[in-house]
Amino acid sequence: MIISFAGPFSFEGAVDAPSVYDVAESRESGVYLWTVPLQNGHLIYYVGETGVSFGAGLRQHYRELVAAKYHVYSATEFARGEKVALWPGYWGDEDGANRKSKEECRANRERLSEPIQQMASILRFFLAPLSCDNRSRQRIKTAITLPLYDLPGNVGAFQEWLKKHHRRRKDEEPIECITSSPVPLLGLPERFLA
Repeated sequence: MIISFAGPFSFEGAVDAPSVYDVAESRESGVYLWTVPLQNGHLIYYVGETGVSFGAGLRQHYRELVAAKYHVYSATEFARGEKVALWPGYWGDEDGANRKSKEECRANRERLSEPIQQMASILRFFLAPLSCDNRSRQRIKTAITLPLYDLPGNVGAFQEWLKKHHRRRKDEEPIECITSSPVPLLGLPERFLA
């Protein structure tokens, strides 16, 4: 299966990245990446998948981000591929520690609005439309995500930790994947099995 990433796109549109909501791919579903542009390529921050359109999925993400439910990082460091936490959000840390309630998120969203907007303006997105079933799409997302955690340096350290993964079961045939992108996506393998 060819996993062809289009991008970079941004939330609101930028000189280097049109708004993700204005591109044809936004009406499709598949696997997507949240990245930060660096000199040597785009550093992957989050890997997602959606069975609804990319546009709808990313609108929901944006609502959650501006509602202070996601991690908020200092924009200066984030733009360099480093994470300096300002707020742990509703999901908390990898181990669930520091998790904030929905009420705490609501109470702090105005205070955090400027750093959230700064972080949102840095993010870039890559979309890979896929015509496959939900299970296959989830397996592809997991096969991209898990190896990134183990990579050295900021590629591994920059990943947003996810608790839910969909690994290939023993009774499932592997899905051979080949990736492509118009720019380097740091840590993304050219070939993998999902």
